[in-house]
Amino acid sequence: MSEFTAVIPAAGKGVRLLPYTAHMPKTMISVAGKPILGHILDQVEQLGIKKTVFIVGYKKEAIVEFVRSQYPHLEATFIEQPEPKGLGHAIYLAKEYVAGPCFILLGDTIVDGDLKPLVFGGKNAIGIREVTDPSRFGIVELKEDYIVSFEEKPEHPKSNLAIIGAYSFLDSAQLFSALEEVILSGKTVKNEIQLTDALSVLLARGMEIVPVKMNDWFDCGTVEVLLRTNRLLLDRHHRVPTELEQKNKINPPCWIADGVRAENCILGPYVSVAYEAELADCVLQDCIIGPQTRLHKKKAEHILLDKYNN
Repeated sequence: MSEFTAVIPAAGKGVRLLPYTAHMPKTMISVAGKPILGHILDQVEQLGIKKTVFIVGYKKEAIVEFVRSQYPHLEATFIEQPEPKGLGHAIYLAKEYVAGPCFILLGDTIVDGDLKPLVFGGKNAIGIREVTDPSRFGIVELKEDYIVSFEEKPEHPKSNLAIIGAYSFLDSAQLFSALEEVILSGKTVKNEIQLTDALSVLLARGMEIVPVKMNDWFDCGTVEVLLRTNRLLLDRHHRVPTELEQKNKINPPCWIADGVRAENCILGPYVSVAYEAELADCVLQDCIIGPQTRLHKKKAEHILLDKYNN
């Protein structure tokens, strides 16, 4: 089989995360000590995928700089989506840069679970999970072990199985052909070209697509979800440089990047601090501290803090 290419749509502005996204795209907001995109690219690395195509738009320079500086070994291509025309349109823009199998992972979504069965299971596959309110998501309907229909945020869902934002296709040409059919038809939902409509075209053409159940996923579109994701990740990965443990009181779990300066602080539980932050005389709990943030005599909890919005 040909080498997989990862396609990562990351053009969104993140309106629900304003004012934090006034100065950066939402995929660059930190959670558990690194940008959301960093967690996603760590998963791509673990899969052994080198070829990556990023769909960028809003404040694209931040994404380009981060990928090239922190993941220089990736064969990265950046394509601009000048207008927000939907996920289907974003993926279609990668048509000229992808051949053979492709793996799609949304740039603002952290998936909890082993992605190898989804990507390397030998079948076209989509990650799913049971949800309590399926009307908020793209939904799949199953028959035996295969997907038989897709619905985008239906009023009367046929199932409670939500699409989590991870997709694997053995032949990307078929996917791009289906997307082109949807685009030429003029069909949109709220002026956006939907990926689920293209997936429905693939089913109508006879493609078999299997569901792969994942543990969970985090669509990091609100501060509340960011904090919940931060807590889950910190429960698994507590990390504090030794020199900072000697200068501060640390209540685990916390995640503090190398190069952070902190003195006389009480940090945690559930505090993550990104690179080049400087803290002094702070009491922080259940917080996300963004990169290059400066805090002095700050007391806070249940909040995201960055260098622009202290």
